[in-house]
Amino acid sequence: MEMFKTKIAIVSSLTAVMILAGTASAYAAVPAAAKGQTTKISAGAKADKKTASSEELVSKLLAKLQPGEMIAFYIPDKEKRQFDSISFVSKGYVFKDYDALAAKAEQMNAPSLKIPETYPKDYKFKEGVIHLKTPDSSSELYKKLDKQLKAEAAKGGKEVYTMPVETGGEGDSTSLTFVKGSVEILLVASHAKPSKPMGGTPVPFSNPDEKTETMVIGGIKCTYTTAPKLKSRLSWTDTSGSVNYSIFADNAKADVLRFAKAMLEPEAK
Repeated sequence: MEMFKTKIAIVSSLTAVMILAGTASAYAAVPAAAKGQTTKISAGAKADKKTASSEELVSKLLAKLQPGEMIAFYIPDKEKRQFDSISFVSKGYVFKDYDALAAKAEQMNAPSLKIPETYPKDYKFKEGVIHLKTPDSSSELYKKLDKQLKAEAAKGGKEVYTMPVETGGEGDSTSLTFVKGSVEILLVASHAKPSKPMGGTPVPFSNPDEKTETMVIGGIKCTYTTAPKLKSRLSWTDTSGSVNYSIFADNAKADVLRFAKAMLEPEAK
């Protein structure tokens, strides 16, 4: 199917969005606010009695966005954020047709993620998503947004401060979802980024509840990670060091490994 005939849907799962985004930012997109305008997000009818959680605030931001849009946001309440930094929420593009997804990914310079020829055929392709690239923390755009949002926050009176971001239309990650009954397998490819120190000191993210297992598949070192309340995942980096891959699923380790072998051992049947 040609790309212009393909209906682009909206990424609606905040959970999946946050998983792909990492600890400081979320991938999803931006209401049509005037450039430089801040937007107040209400906690709802009971805002005077109970303030919204950070997840609720981000969810409300996400609900207002259209595919291909992004906003930067800052939550001044220290109890609701992990770092004193701005974050991003953007809405990517969802495709039901793989060929249309591949064409859009190439156009957006998003990581290539092919459907393995030998993938488990008891699974069916459900959809693919292209997520937007957020501004690098060392960029002038990031510094400008950080300064403006924190200046607005210093005035007080709002739970969250936002500004629209011109994305440039570049993709940061691509994901494919496969289903078998109630089981979902999520394949993700993202541009590899070197970890950066925060405040001059490297701060590696760690979860004390995580359990990891290292294995080699197709000559590639992979790490299988499990943690309470989180999807288990198998992760690795390609031989060039430029693309990170992950496969997510709930209680489906055997099938995760089948997909990994299809990707890393294409000759295996």
